[in-house]
Amino acid sequence: MTYILKDILNDTLKREDKWSRTSLTMFSAWLVVIAMALIDFFKNGLNFEVWFTLVMVSLGVKITDAYSKKINK
Repeated sequence: MTYILKDILNDTLKREDKWSRTSLTMFSAWLVVIAMALIDFFKNGLNFEVWFTLVMVSLGVKITDAYSKKINK
């Protein structure tokens, strides 16, 4: 299990065997957003605006990443 997580982190957060500052910044920002969403969930229950925003941001990042990979080929 740890081997799989290590591979995912290295593939996602490193570019050419160096840590990518952009990826690390995005990852840490995403962790803060998830923490804030969880705090809101435990305080106020399920808030559809928060859930919908998280889904849309995730989908937007995935589409942008796929598009940039297609352009760079």
